[in-house]
Amino acid sequence: MRLIDAGTVGALRSQALWHGIAAAMGPDDEPTLSLCRPGEAYMSLGYHRRLDELDQAACSREGLPILRRRIGGGPVLIDDQQLFFQITMPVRRAPASISRLYATLLEPAAAAFRALGLDARVDGLNDIAVGPRKISGTGAGQIGEAVVVVGNVIFDFDHARMARVLALPDPGMHDECLRLMRRHVSSLRDEGLAHVTAADAATALRDAYATALDGAVTSAEPTAAEVAEITRFEARLRDPAWQRGPDLPERAGRRVKVRSNVFVVHGEQDGVSVLASVVGDDIECATVAAPALNGTAAALERALVGNVVAPGALAARLAPFGECGGQILAAIGPGLEARW
Repeated sequence: MRLIDAGTVGALRSQALWHGIAAAMGPDDEPTLSLCRPGEAYMSLGYHRRLDELDQAACSREGLPILRRRIGGGPVLIDDQQLFFQITMPVRRAPASISRLYATLLEPAAAAFRALGLDARVDGLNDIAVGPRKISGTGAGQIGEAVVVVGNVIFDFDHARMARVLALPDPGMHDECLRLMRRHVSSLRDEGLAHVTAADAATALRDAYATALDGAVTSAEPTAAEVAEITRFEARLRDPAWQRGPDLPERAGRRVKVRSNVFVVHGEQDGVSVLASVVGDDIECATVAAPALNGTAAALERALVGNVVAPGALAARLAPFGECGGQILAAIGPGLEARW
């Protein structure tokens, strides 16, 4: 396995590094673990996500440029309190299914967190968690002939800043997103490991991936081909057309994922506004805003709380409310069913 440790780099290079390594990889190349620490803050957005998920004016006020990455996933706040790691390998050597890919290539990262002193595990499809709290955000995708799995070590995290730059329909959704972020997104500082340095984390990651891939680690600099691809991706990432992204259809409702199986959903239907927080299989709490419903709104909020995974469970709880219940289901349903 090659190790490319780029140290502290600018925003563009922190994204272009792994894009370029993957794009330059050939079918017989060695797996490569790349590391870097962003020297400046920015927002990263997945390729198949709408730019209007972010409040661009707020991003500008916060001094946060927006960079669209080639792989998927929602908006992420990136800053110098994170260490990026990426494991890249030829497609033909990688597990074929996305679930096996994550299970195989994230378990070494979880082992690295355990070496640092946390009881970490791979949770859900692709979270690394400590108890109910996500400790690392990850993603994966294919670029050229390579598959890359990316993640981060979060030394500290500014939940409030992250919430401020999301484009949300009302202040209540902002407050609920922030509440769930503080509860379900953690950092080394939050877990009592403020003393861990970037060098400590880099060593733990190197050792864990070397053990998992059963091979020696060779420190390396990017090849000429990789440098050329990294440079090409830096130009692409700053291109306004790339930043705008593909022409995506508008979706009903608004859904913000906090971590695996934790999200906030907002929807509207015929003057009825519904906000719900989903944790695991259940709506944990809900707010219904509908002036015409008067006292019925509180009863509807209570009915929304409960299982949303069992077929028909939510519809059955809302059925006694007749037309009002149907309005609520129509408002919140698209956000609950969305997988984006």
